[in-house]
Amino acid sequence: MGEAFDAIIVGGGHNGQILSAYLRKAGLETLVLEKRTEPGGGLCTEEVTIPGFYHNLHAFFLRWIPDLPWFKDLDLARYGVRMIMPDVQTVLPFGDGKSLVFHRDDERTIKSISYFSKKDANQYRGLLKRFRRMNDLIITPETYAPPISFEEKRALLEKSALGRDYLDFSEQTPVALAKELFESEQMRAMLIFLVTTKMFLHDEPGLGYSVPSAIAGALKGSMCRGGSHTLAHGISAFVEAQGGRIQEASHVREITVEGGRAVGVALDDGRTIRARRLVASSVDVPQTFLGMVGEDKLDPGFIEKVKAYKFSKWGLFGVHLALNESINYKASAFDPDVNTGLNYNVGLECLEDLETHMKEIAEGIPPTKPGMQCAQPTLHDPLQAPSGKHTAFLWQFAPYHLKDGGAAAWDRVKEEYLEVCLTRWREYTTNLTRRNIVASYLFTPLDVERKLINMRSGDHCVGRASRDQMLENRPFPGSSPYRTPIEGLYLCGSSTHPFGNITGAPGYNAAKTICEDLGMDPWWRPPDLKAAWSRLH
Repeated sequence: MGEAFDAIIVGGGHNGQILSAYLRKAGLETLVLEKRTEPGGGLCTEEVTIPGFYHNLHAFFLRWIPDLPWFKDLDLARYGVRMIMPDVQTVLPFGDGKSLVFHRDDERTIKSISYFSKKDANQYRGLLKRFRRMNDLIITPETYAPPISFEEKRALLEKSALGRDYLDFSEQTPVALAKELFESEQMRAMLIFLVTTKMFLHDEPGLGYSVPSAIAGALKGSMCRGGSHTLAHGISAFVEAQGGRIQEASHVREITVEGGRAVGVALDDGRTIRARRLVASSVDVPQTFLGMVGEDKLDPGFIEKVKAYKFSKWGLFGVHLALNESINYKASAFDPDVNTGLNYNVGLECLEDLETHMKEIAEGIPPTKPGMQCAQPTLHDPLQAPSGKHTAFLWQFAPYHLKDGGAAAWDRVKEEYLEVCLTRWREYTTNLTRRNIVASYLFTPLDVERKLINMRSGDHCVGRASRDQMLENRPFPGSSPYRTPIEGLYLCGSSTHPFGNITGAPGYNAAKTICEDLGMDPWWRPPDLKAAWSRLH
C-alpha cells in the first residue's frame, strides 16, 4: 500500500497552501504536491541577475495585505512575514515634467490631483468615501465568500442605496466609468492603469466593480520584506507547524478517478498516493480536467466548456535590473515624492496610449511606444540588494503570440524589445544609463508559461477577466463554486472565484466549501454574504 492522506492538494502556489493550512487546522491530514522545487507559485523571488540582487519575477504588489482574513487567521507575522506599505503608493510621471501622485494620506493625494483638475480633486474626495464603504461592505465580503447567483445578488443589493450604486457601476466598462467620473486625462489614465495592472479588461462590460476596488486598493499597496517568496515561506511554515506535508519536485501526472470519485493521484516519478476524502487542484481548469482527469471521465458538455475556457488577451514582458544607484525621475523636480513611490505608471499618460497598446497587442505586435508598470523594491527594502545597490523592474503588456513567428519568436526578439522599453523609461529619468545598469534579466510571456505551467499563454491570473468568466461565472457559467462533476474533486486556484492576483481567496473559499461538504464546522469565521448584504442601507 502506498501513502494515504485525507486531502491531497495539487499545486503549491499560495492558494493551494492556504487551503492546506485551513484544512489541516480543521483536523484533516493534508499533503501539498508542488511541481517546482520551491512552493509559492507566483510568490517567487530569485537571484536572476547577480548573486545578492533579489528579483520578484511575478507577484510584487501585494494589495490589502496584512488586512486579509487568511493573513490574520494563519498569524503569519508569527512566522516571520513582515509587510511594508509605503506612504507614496502610485506615481504617474508625465513627459512635461509634472506628476500625479497617490499617497496613503488622502489630503496629499487630493492636493496632487488638484494640480490637474480641481473638479476631479473634489470628485475624488467624495468617491473615496463611497468606494471605501462599497469595498468594505460589498466587494470584500464577495471576494471572501463563494459567489451567489446574480439573481440572488441583485435582489439583496437593490434594497440599499449602496447596493444599487454598486449594481449601476458594475454594469459599465471600466473605461466608460473613467470618462464619466473624471474630466482630466491624467486622472483617467491613472484610474485605468490601476484597473488594468490587476489584469482586468478596460473595455469589458460588467467589470465596472473593478473601479471602486482599484481606487480603494491603490492606497493599500504593500510589499513583502525580503521578497515576495517570504510570504509563501510563511504560509508553508504554518502548514508544517500544524503537521501538514508539502512535497516539492512532485509533478502530478494524473488525478485517479474510480467509480466517479477522486481517490488519489499518480506522479511522474511513478508514485501513487491515495486520498481518503478529497483531492483539490489549484492548477488551471484545462490542465486539471483535460490533462490530469481525462476526457473519458467527464460529460461531453462539461468538456466543451473546459475547452472554451479563455486565457488573457495579453501577457507581461518583464525586465529585471540590478542597479548601482536608485532611479531619479525628472518629475521629482516638480514633486520630490515621485522618487519614493511603490508603484509607477511610466508612459501611459492618456487613454489613447492604452487603446494604441491594445490594438497593437491584438495584432501580435509588442507596443511600439511602451507604457509600463515599474518599481524599485530596494527603495523600501534594502535587504533585496547588496548595501548601497538597488533593484528595479518593468512590466509591459505584450502579446503571447507574435505576428511574426508566434510565441517562439520571443526568444529571437526579446533583447531588441528590451532596448525599446529602456529607451522609453529613459525619457522620464535622468540616470537609467548603461553605467547604472549592472545586469538585466528578461522574462517574456513565453518564459512565464515555461516557468509556471499554470500561467498558460503567459496569463498571470490563470484565466481571462471577462464577464462570462468572473464572479458566479468563474470558471464558466453554470459551474458550482469550487466543486466539480467528479465527487471528491475540488478546485482551489485562480481559475476559480474571485480571480488571480495574490488574494488567497480561491483557497480560502474552497476551504469553506469543503468543510460544508464534509459536515465540518470551520474553525475560522468566514463571512456570511447574504446576511451581510441584507443589513445594508
